[in-house]
Amino acid sequence: MTREPSLGATTRAAYLARLADETFDVLVIGGGIGAACAAWDAALRGLKVALVERLDFCSGTSAHSFKILHGGIRYLQHLDLQRLRESCHERGSFLRIAPHLTHPLPIAVPTFGYAMQSRWLLGVAFGVLETLTLDRNRGLEDADRGIPAPYLLSRRELLDKFPGFESANPTGAGVFYDGQIKNPPRAVLAVIRAATQAGAAVANYCEAARLLIHDQKVVGVEVNDLLGGARFEIRAAVTINATGPFAPSLFGRMDKAPQMKVPLSRDMAIVVRRQLDSKIALMVQTKYADPDAVLSRGNRHIILAPWRGKYTLIGVNSRVYTDNAYDLVVTEAELEDFVAEINGAYPALALKRDDIAVVNAGLLPFGENDPGSKDLSFGKRSVIIDHEATDGLKGLVTGMSIRWTMGRLLGQRVVDIAERKVRQSVSRSRTDRTPVWGGDIPSRAAVEQQIRTAVPNGLTPEQISRVSCSYGGDWRSVIASGADSTQRVADSDYLVAEVQHAVRREMAATLTDVMMRRLDMGTGERPTPATVEACASLVAAELGWDAARRSREIERVNASYPFASPGSQLPVSLS
Repeated sequence: MTREPSLGATTRAAYLARLADETFDVLVIGGGIGAACAAWDAALRGLKVALVERLDFCSGTSAHSFKILHGGIRYLQHLDLQRLRESCHERGSFLRIAPHLTHPLPIAVPTFGYAMQSRWLLGVAFGVLETLTLDRNRGLEDADRGIPAPYLLSRRELLDKFPGFESANPTGAGVFYDGQIKNPPRAVLAVIRAATQAGAAVANYCEAARLLIHDQKVVGVEVNDLLGGARFEIRAAVTINATGPFAPSLFGRMDKAPQMKVPLSRDMAIVVRRQLDSKIALMVQTKYADPDAVLSRGNRHIILAPWRGKYTLIGVNSRVYTDNAYDLVVTEAELEDFVAEINGAYPALALKRDDIAVVNAGLLPFGENDPGSKDLSFGKRSVIIDHEATDGLKGLVTGMSIRWTMGRLLGQRVVDIAERKVRQSVSRSRTDRTPVWGGDIPSRAAVEQQIRTAVPNGLTPEQISRVSCSYGGDWRSVIASGADSTQRVADSDYLVAEVQHAVRREMAATLTDVMMRRLDMGTGERPTPATVEACASLVAAELGWDAARRSREIERVNASYPFASPGSQLPVSLS
């Protein structure tokens, strides 16, 4: 893969100069999966592209998602076959274009009795699913990346894996496959780096402050550089507001901007310090109904998925959210309610509040529900608005992805609108078959063998696996970043070279950028004090921080547990 200029501090300055001096075809506001895919798609089509993000890349909902690539099996109950097919295609797209950062995940669904929740009827549903998704692995060259056919487990096979279910008297289980995103911030960063390779100019910590409007046409945005303090204008033929759930709040802070009202759901998933099974997830039924189901096999489910080798990721818990998106918090009462919901669905787990290590929460478009509702109607489609049609405001498009899995398709569709405005025609998107940065590899196994050969007896199998997952085909830029390839950060399994690479080549500007997004040190539980101190010293040396700034950065990392709210992600120099 051709090398592009690094995303380091020097390049950020060069990108800022481009953003201020050039005129672009498309300006994307946002740094989540939908925004990243829009910028990448537009750049691959030959458009001149800019992207700015108020905080760090992938610091909001895309980072704090449930990390599942949903293939759409539950849409069978809704008889929504179009959404099932779209979800299946998008799951396959990410397994294909980001093979180092995604993998298939088997999920067991316990069965009961002889009616709607029975083993035989789930087998029939699996047959329908198999027929509707026969092309699900098209274009996947590595067989290990494919989604296998669903299958049934006997009662004994289920209880061997999950003995806590014996008292519920299951008849067995069905197992279907979805995908799991191993590191969402790195996946988004890989898309952004692919966009820069195609010519896009990008900058994190650039806040869109005001739309530039001339004769009822948006001609760009005035932005604040939250790191350098400068205020400047970015000019573009089309501006795409791809800030996801922050889109209405963003417009609400601007003069002369359109007003949006989109129902939002607060979706929460928690990481607990236990592992049920290292390879297979478990789906359990809650007490809440699914009002959208046409052929219901019972109430809504939550999923308990293996995470990071020794944890379990449990989600999702949803509620109607009506406050400002920037003010999102998760309260202790909400956590206690979720613990009670989980224990009601799987009593043998006997989960306690102290078992929770990390809380992930973000906002997504929702269905129409009254505040406080329990039996919730969820959003069905991503939100795409051409403001010329709705508000008479030319040159402005808004996109809000319904979930992580649909981020690539959202990017494709908003760029279709933007390209038509720029060129009066639409070319074909290539992002469903073009590898992201680091994704042009024969297989994960091949990359791991390359690393073992290059660093014989130097890295543990766990380190080799993580490096191949995080960087894919770009692993050499990390191993050769200046530090001894095997030098660790304090008592952690992470490498000094990874920390330095994050600052020098990946535009990390804060300690949380490094530890929680570039290196995913904190997605299982809080790193040890020694690890945080050592990382802070390394980043301080790279960025020239004094002792006071270093201390504030450490405080920000520690304050991110169990939940890092959107408002806590501003650079500490401004907070």
